[in-house]
Amino acid sequence: MIRGITRDCNEEIIVKSRGKANVTLLPRFSCHSLRHTFATRLCESGVNIKVIQDVLGHADFNTTMNVYTDATKDLKQREFKEFDRYINKNEYSNR
Repeated sequence: MIRGITRDCNEEIIVKSRGKANVTLLPRFSCHSLRHTFATRLCESGVNIKVIQDVLGHADFNTTMNVYTDATKDLKQREFKEFDRYINKNEYSNR
């Protein structure tokens, strides 16, 4: 169903674009892609990895960590900003 919806949407975009060169079409994706995105967003929002593992139904922690979660650019930036705050807080409190 997702492929059909994507196809129909892209056909409508092409018709409405009236031959414009730079149109943005939806890429092919699957329910499995949505599962990966869901896991990544859970991780980004700070949900405990064991909870994510349980929700996804993985018996093995490594499957959850290595396959279903990605360290996105935004997540890395946010985590390092938090780490910087932690370091600076402790640096000033130890003086």
